[in-house]
Amino acid sequence: MVWNRSPSKIDVMVSEGAVAGRTAAEVALASDVILVCVDKCSNAEAALGEAFSEGRLEGRVVVQLGTTSPAEARNFANMVKAAGGAALDGAIMCYPDSVGPENQAPVMVGGDLSGLDIARSSLKQISANLIELGENVAAPAALDLAYLTLSLALYAGAAHAARLCEVEGASLEFLAKLSANGPSATNRIDIMDQSAFALNSLHDGGSLGVWADVAENVHQHAVSSGISDDLTRCLTSFYAKAVEAGFGAEDVAALVKVLR
Repeated sequence: MVWNRSPSKIDVMVSEGAVAGRTAAEVALASDVILVCVDKCSNAEAALGEAFSEGRLEGRVVVQLGTTSPAEARNFANMVKAAGGAALDGAIMCYPDSVGPENQAPVMVGGDLSGLDIARSSLKQISANLIELGENVAAPAALDLAYLTLSLALYAGAAHAARLCEVEGASLEFLAKLSANGPSATNRIDIMDQSAFALNSLHDGGSLGVWADVAENVHQHAVSSGISDDLTRCLTSFYAKAVEAGFGAEDVAALVKVLR
């Protein structure tokens, strides 16, 4: 049984045998496994409405698959549990066109383990690559948000790097080729995970102090060449703060200490 806020979007599923529900609550109360995927957790809560009444979700598994924050994931799970259901939160790490049982993009899921046993086969219709994160219902949202954070930083850096090349008449095509072999966050995150901040003790790399100098050089170039320094000013301040805190001789991954 299926429901969508835009009814035309379920026409194909209905043509293939699915039953269209009049409301999300109707679908939920007629199902043992309920997959919920809308843009915001608040919209999911509003759509399910009466299904959250005490006892209405008894014996049912609700998997929240929309974009959420960790706090929203916990709150939604608490609402499901208060109504008698088993709660899971998931993050689909691909675009909608790729969804399907042959999909290899990760789908992360965490929460009620007995509920996961029941919902696993349904979730594998979204992707064959189901990553089970244990009982922490907020873990998928946290990892999704963390991955998006990496993307935000990358895109901002790419924009500034491209503008720097434009100003100086350097080739963006060659910059793209250089970036293919550029730094990866993987080793730095590994260092943070193992608290191996002594320089070159786990992975080779530059010291935080060296990278702070790089940040200052990039910032000074922006100022002198008329590029907006919104990004470089922020980065310079962040790196300088870490050096001032005494972490300059450690691996650049020690930046995380400023955030703790």
